[in-house]
Amino acid sequence: MGRKPTEINVREVELPKEPYNPRPYLMQFRKYPGVVCGLGAEYFYRDEQRSPLTYYHNRSPKTGDTVLVGATDPRAREARTIDNYAKERTRGFAVQIILEGRGTAAKFPVKQHCRQARLGVGAKVIDITEYVKRDPDIQVNVSKKGDLLVLHGPNKARVGTLAYRLLKKLQPRLQVYTGKGAGNEG
Repeated sequence: MGRKPTEINVREVELPKEPYNPRPYLMQFRKYPGVVCGLGAEYFYRDEQRSPLTYYHNRSPKTGDTVLVGATDPRAREARTIDNYAKERTRGFAVQIILEGRGTAAKFPVKQHCRQARLGVGAKVIDITEYVKRDPDIQVNVSKKGDLLVLHGPNKARVGTLAYRLLKKLQPRLQVYTGKGAGNEG
C-alpha cells in the first residue's frame, strides 16, 4: 500500500539532500587591505590547493587599494596566512609577558641604558639588556609598576622568538624539594 502521509523519515538511513544546483561552484569573496596583493600568484594559484582560490586587486582613488579573495571553501579565503601577512604589513605583532609574584618587577631606567629585572624579594637583579637589544626592530616596553613587558615588532616569528627567550630567562629556576624547612628537622 505504500507509505502513509503521516509517517516521518526516522527509519531512513540517508537524510534528505540539498536540491540540485546546476552551477558548479558557489564562489564567495572576502575583502582585505591592498597590501595582501604582495603574497602574489605563488600563493593564490598553487597546484596543491583543494578548492580554487582567486584574488582581484582593486585600485580606487576614493576607497584606496583593496584585494578581494575568492574561494568556494570559506576556510581557504579566510586563511591565517592572509591575515598574518596583512597584520605584518599594517600594524605588526605584540606579545605581553606578565611578571607575577611578590617583589617581581622589571625596570628600564631612562638615564641608564641598561634593562633590569628582579624575580623576587631577595633575588638578585638580572641584566636583560642583551636580550632586549638583540633585535633592533622590536620595541620592548614596561608598565609603570614593572609587572608587564610588552614586545612589539613587525614579524610574528621574530617577536615570538624574542618573547620566548625573555620568558625562559625570566622564569625562576625550580628548586628541588628536599623536605627541609622551618618546621622539619633532618
